[in-house]
Amino acid sequence: MPPNRSTANPLMTRLGGGVVAAARLCVIAPAVFIIVYFLLAALSPRSLVDTWTWLERGVTSAGILGALWIFVKYPLHSRRPEGLTHALSVSFLLVLPAVVTGFWPGIIGAFVTPLLVAGSAVTERLRGA
Repeated sequence: MPPNRSTANPLMTRLGGGVVAAARLCVIAPAVFIIVYFLLAALSPRSLVDTWTWLERGVTSAGILGALWIFVKYPLHSRRPEGLTHALSVSFLLVLPAVVTGFWPGIIGAFVTPLLVAGSAVTERLRGA
């Protein structure tokens, strides 16, 4: 393989690579899955709608827990890779798939990571001042 060719997944590279890409996927995957959820719910028998609803709730929960796990690994803004703070801050968008399925723990959980990111930024600024 030529030295200038990367073996990395091009999607992961476009999303920022490494943990930044993982954090962005934690937000993107549940949001995109809303479309799949609606299509499956509309085209499948009525008996499977609950299954698709719980699948969307599972994907949303995985996104929330993934973003929270990444925050736990990188709690300080000064030690985060470039772009990770933004990716974790916009994880409040996970409230949309939680609202679509009426998943109340997900609605509350979607705000936990952004609040922790904001709190850590304020704490770090106050300590540095």
